[in-house]
Amino acid sequence: MTTTPASTSTPTFDGAGQLAAVARSVRMQELDGNDGFVITLTQTFAAKRSSLWSAATEISRLAQWFAPVDGSLRQGGTYQIQDNAHGHITGCHAPDSFTATWEYDGEHSHIEVHFTKVDETHATLSLEHHSPTDEETWPKFGVGATGVGWDLSFASLAHHLATGASVPLETTAWVQTDDASTFLVLSAEAWADASIAAGSDEADARAAQKRTTDAYLDGLNG
Repeated sequence: MTTTPASTSTPTFDGAGQLAAVARSVRMQELDGNDGFVITLTQTFAAKRSSLWSAATEISRLAQWFAPVDGSLRQGGTYQIQDNAHGHITGCHAPDSFTATWEYDGEHSHIEVHFTKVDETHATLSLEHHSPTDEETWPKFGVGATGVGWDLSFASLAHHLATGASVPLETTAWVQTDDASTFLVLSAEAWADASIAAGSDEADARAAQKRTTDAYLDGLNG
C-alpha cells in the first residue's frame, strides 16, 4: 500500500467525480473450496471499446497508466507487474473479455475483465477480483485493501484516456495533494459501504475502513 511520486508536475484531476463514476459491489463467494469474496468495479469511459481494450491489454499502454508489465499478454501467456502481482492469462476473447490469475505475496486470486460497447464513443469496463478471505489481510482490511487499489487504477485509466497522460497518476505529484488524500478516504468509505450492503458486520467493516485508510495515507506520506 505504497505510492511513490516520480514526477514534479501536478495534474488536474477530479477525484470526487471519478469516485462517483464507479459502481462498486461486493459478494461473498467460495474460492477454490475456501471462503472468498468478489469485488466488482464498473465504469463507462468516453472511449471506443477498441481503445479501452488496447489500454488494458497492450504492454506499452499499460505502462502509461497502470504499471510496467512484462510477459506475453495472450491466452496461455504469463505476466509480471513491476513490484506487484504476476500470473497467467487464462482466457482472452478480444475485444470482449480476458481472465487471469493474480498471484501476490503468496496469495492466489483471479480477475475477470469485461469490455462492453455503449455507443461509437463510449465503452464500459467491468472488473471482478475474486480473492480468498485469508486469516491475515481479511480481518484487518476487509475488501478495502483490494478495492482502494483498483479505485486508484481506474482513476489513473480515466486520467490517461481523458488527457493522454503517459505516466500513472500514482507516480505524479498528485499523490501529495489534499485531493489524493480525500480520494483515498472516500474510496475506503465506499468499499466499507459496499461490504456492509453485502452483509458484513457494520462495526467490523468500519474498523477495517479506518485501518485501510490509515495504511494508504501512510503510503502517501512514507
